Amino acid sequence: MGVHESWRLIQRWAGVKDDGIPGARTASALVSKIGLAKPFDRAAFLTRYVNRTAPAITPAHIEEAAKRLNVTPAHIRMVRTVESGGRSFDDQGRPVILFEPHIFHRRTGGKYSPSAFSYAKWGDRPYPKDYDGRWTQLGDAAAQDEVAALESASWGLFQIMGFHWQALGYSTVQDFAERMARSEAEHLEAVVRFIEKNGLAPALRRCKAGDPDSCRDFARAYNGSGYAAQIYHVKMAGALK
Repeated sequence: MGVHESWRLIQRWAGVKDDGIPGARTASALVSKIGLAKPFDRAAFLTRYVNRTAPAITPAHIEEAAKRLNVTPAHIRMVRTVESGGRSFDDQGRPVILFEPHIFHRRTGGKYSPSAFSYAKWGDRPYPKDYDGRWTQLGDAAAQDEVAALESASWGLFQIMGFHWQALGYSTVQDFAERMARSEAEHLEAVVRFIEKNGLAPALRRCKAGDPDSCRDFARAYNGSGYAAQIYHVKMAGALK
């Protein structure tokens, strides 16, 4: 039996995806399975992501990111405006997040549904109106499955989903989230990695001010198949003005 097949058997026993590649989720599941998990410290978890002195990005940062992607600085600012309105951290120094209960439902097999932090279908319940509500959802979910909780939120200026952490080159989802709490420059680095990894620079480059149709390809790839219902392509074309 090969190494990967052995890990698949272990992962099946632990109740996680059996991809044969051990990672943070497998480790967490094994610790819980054999009863060695420490009690979840909610206060410590939430404090980990507070940074009241996070540095802002500068025009030079944006210029460098645009050069790396071969797009204009206006294209970078467009994504920032549409995704977060330029808001990076809330009044308590926490990164701006949007917790997605339907994603948490998928990543935990519906184990904690229905609840305020886990349900099957997007739109089943309205999002919390403030960041306290969003972080409460994240904390409640993390008390059940920290990895899945962090993976189920979008983070920062460019609202990158946590579940992209491995594809974007972060060591763990905790590493990704902690970097999102470090600075706006880390938010920018994450979106540049995302665009590079998914080959989206040409679609972003085609987006033109005042021309929603020119933004459809990028909006579809960045925001998903429901982009049109949320008029992301229209927002992007408007933001470029």
